[in-house]
Amino acid sequence: MNIGVFLSAGDLDELYTRPTREFGDLIGRAGHTLVWGGSDTGLMKVVADAVRESGGRLIGVSVDFLRKWARKDADDMTFAEDLAERKARLLAVSDALVVLPGGVGTLDEATEVLELKKHRLYDKPVVLLNTAGFYDGLILQLRRMDDEGFLPSPLAELVFVADTAADALAHLEKSVGTDDGTATARPTG
Repeated sequence: MNIGVFLSAGDLDELYTRPTREFGDLIGRAGHTLVWGGSDTGLMKVVADAVRESGGRLIGVSVDFLRKWARKDADDMTFAEDLAERKARLLAVSDALVVLPGGVGTLDEATEVLELKKHRLYDKPVVLLNTAGFYDGLILQLRRMDDEGFLPSPLAELVFVADTAADALAHLEKSVGTDDGTATARPTG
């Protein structure tokens, strides 16, 4: 499975690097491929290092203006002209998507994929990995939107919230159908 991730390129505390490393290790050990923003910095580096060290493959989708920070040992690295094209390419190559802790760029990416799911323009599983309660505020807001009728589909159809890396990967494998080694149709959502 090609697992796309949105996350920070910033150097962060062990509170965030440890679970990110764990998620990357699980991806690699399970034989999956990481699809990420291609940077060799911050949490992006942490997850890519863990995937590589545990035997997984790396597909980077970067942008021209970040070329100097691109990882050199990716199995495949492409460069988009701008951030919008990068998001579109990353989503197209991924079989599922996980949002890990990040800043405003990650928030932009997360809300765009939820908007695409809302309009049924993206039918792949999306997981919000709520490391150390990082997304508690966003989850609260999304639940309020759901409760008060702002979402045309139930929130559970748009995103799965996981508190641990293992829960995130288990959900993806079940949703995409790789938990028993067979591929199944992805649920639309």
